[in-house]
Amino acid sequence: MAQDPPFKVVIVGASVAGLSLANMLQANDIDFVVLEAYPNIAPQVGASIGLLPHGNRILDQLGLYEKILQVAAPVNRFSFRKPSGLPLASYPDMDRHLIDRHGYPMIFLDRQTLIQTLYDNIRDKSKILANKRVETVSLGENGVAVLASDTSILQGDILIGADGIHSTVREEMRRLANLMHPDWFEAGDEEEPPCDYNCIFGISRPCHGIVPGGLHEVFRNGSSYLISGGPNGRVYWFRFEKLPQRLCGSQIGPYSKKDLEEALSRASNDPILPGLTFSTLVENKITAVLTLLPEYVYKKWHFGRAFTLGDSAHKMHPIGGHGGNAAIETAAALTNSLVAALKKTSTPLDNTEITAIFNHVQTIRYSRVMKIKDYSHKKQLSEALDSPLRRFLALHLLPRVREQDVTRSYSAQIPGSEKLDMLPLPYRKNLVPYKDELLAKPKGRGPVWFIILGIWLTCSAISFYCRWLSPLATELGSQVNKALAGGALEDDSLALLQRACTGIPLIGDRVAFMAAAFVAGLRNPTKQLGRLQLYSLSQSLHPVTILTLEGFRGHFAISVLTW
Repeated sequence: MAQDPPFKVVIVGASVAGLSLANMLQANDIDFVVLEAYPNIAPQVGASIGLLPHGNRILDQLGLYEKILQVAAPVNRFSFRKPSGLPLASYPDMDRHLIDRHGYPMIFLDRQTLIQTLYDNIRDKSKILANKRVETVSLGENGVAVLASDTSILQGDILIGADGIHSTVREEMRRLANLMHPDWFEAGDEEEPPCDYNCIFGISRPCHGIVPGGLHEVFRNGSSYLISGGPNGRVYWFRFEKLPQRLCGSQIGPYSKKDLEEALSRASNDPILPGLTFSTLVENKITAVLTLLPEYVYKKWHFGRAFTLGDSAHKMHPIGGHGGNAAIETAAALTNSLVAALKKTSTPLDNTEITAIFNHVQTIRYSRVMKIKDYSHKKQLSEALDSPLRRFLALHLLPRVREQDVTRSYSAQIPGSEKLDMLPLPYRKNLVPYKDELLAKPKGRGPVWFIILGIWLTCSAISFYCRWLSPLATELGSQVNKALAGGALEDDSLALLQRACTGIPLIGDRVAFMAAAFVAGLRNPTKQLGRLQLYSLSQSLHPVTILTLEGFRGHFAISVLTW
């Protein structure tokens, strides 16, 4: 229903999160204003961004996906490399694999280009205000008021903080909560976010060996590289390095220009590809920035009529490319809940209703962004060869993995993503359904699992009895015991029992027992022994058949049995 007066959203930050939300509100005829602290809406800050299939899906609903494809090419090859820069594994046609599975590819482009595309799609540019740095915030019973650095005051019904890791909106939320509701935020919450890695990210002019659509991940001890070839030969690159010790909260500060120069010099000889070192990327750099990489999901994203999204609420390691996509998802979830609430009433939403909206959004998003944060952190640990096990898996197991398995690993977090419920989805074929395409919500097995486990344990006990204990209760028992004690079948010194078949005594004893029982039964067949041997053979048939069939599957190539 139409609101009287019209509902208005004040968005702080012309970021990917902020402008994505602005486009979503525009599509639903909800009034908004975006306040940007800097003089330019889309400055070149030297950053690139990866758009994954689920992020592209939401942008497609807004009519932006095709526009992005015109200025950026999909990633079509994943290449994993050893510390020496030599190939470890390479997977072509990754754009096709991702499109087949999810309907959309992975795309790397300038962050500036994405923000400009989002900005250009806003019909009324007067709603995007530059040079509007927020000073203080007021949260009332009927709305919000924001005081900007130019002394202007902007009012609305709710306030959205999309202003990044050092969020003014979040600081103001905490300040007001301490005055109005001291126990709303947990004490020390701001000091908890940990930081284990730093990152030099930059953009360079074309470099030999880095072609558009190629994604290179270089594994190194304590560090790693992520390098992508972009449009017009541009090279987007990240160098991640583990810190000597973990930093938390207020310890996470900015680096100086001198710190950047020292970090670039220290890594200059790192091999990237055969014949290409990091120094070449530095020599051709357009921009480069050194920053710390805190990883967090705050426990509370909102207070009163204020809500935070994107890096203001959750930030994950950029190695998985999920940060911007998570921000777009949270903006979509907020839009869904807000539109649904506004449709139910023509009267202004009160504080209780606003809090219910914000609670709902955080509830449906919290567990997912936690999983993505953990996934991204573990991916960095693997590529930095953080432990002997991770080193073994990365350098020895990864080369045996197929494209389908790599695609599945990269896309494991995609199907559970959000979309805009009120906007149509352009038709795209996809083999793996998104959560909104499922006929029923996936459920755990619950009590059924315990019933299945009980049946399995019962069958295992029966199998153990029939295979190891039952033969000893028949006339076969005495023959088996004599054979095991003497080391050979009775009256046949040539039929020796081999116990050292594997070098493991326990296994050798089990094999000797089966041989003694089986062969002795053949020499002195009875009806009862025949049934036992038939049972034994039938039980052996299943694993042999399964192993034979599995041996023809490409996925079985990673099994140590094939080495």
